[in-house]
Amino acid sequence: MPLGVHGLASAETKRTVYRISAGIDDKPEDLLDPKWWVHVAKQLRVDSRIEVMSFDRSWFAELVVLEVGSGGFGGCRLAFILGPVALSNDREIPKPAVNEPRWGGPASKWQVVRVQDKKVLKDGFELKEEAAAWITERDKVAA
Repeated sequence: MPLGVHGLASAETKRTVYRISAGIDDKPEDLLDPKWWVHVAKQLRVDSRIEVMSFDRSWFAELVVLEVGSGGFGGCRLAFILGPVALSNDREIPKPAVNEPRWGGPASKWQVVRVQDKKVLKDGFELKEEAAAWITERDKVAA
């Protein structure tokens, strides 16, 4: 069946294109978490596009809004249209870390935290570098 006359519309009337700069700690996979968008979800609508430039300009991505929570609550669900892609041939997008060092406060000091579920694997490190070394050593054993 051929396309009906009401099936053709100007894209500018159906969606908006936004551009953001990702924060220094933001990773490409963060963009797919609906909670990441919770503060701006009310401004977005289905089919809008979002261009994302990383903080250090090492990667770029473009996403499409698939779903927005009722009234913007709960954030929104997006999918990659493009990327993330590296913006230089000599740089690769780093693979997401499994564990990372984080400051746990004066009692816990530096901790090793599993990124996926934020579980503390080990704490009590005096220096961030000690926690990072523990992660490196554990990665070597796991490999």
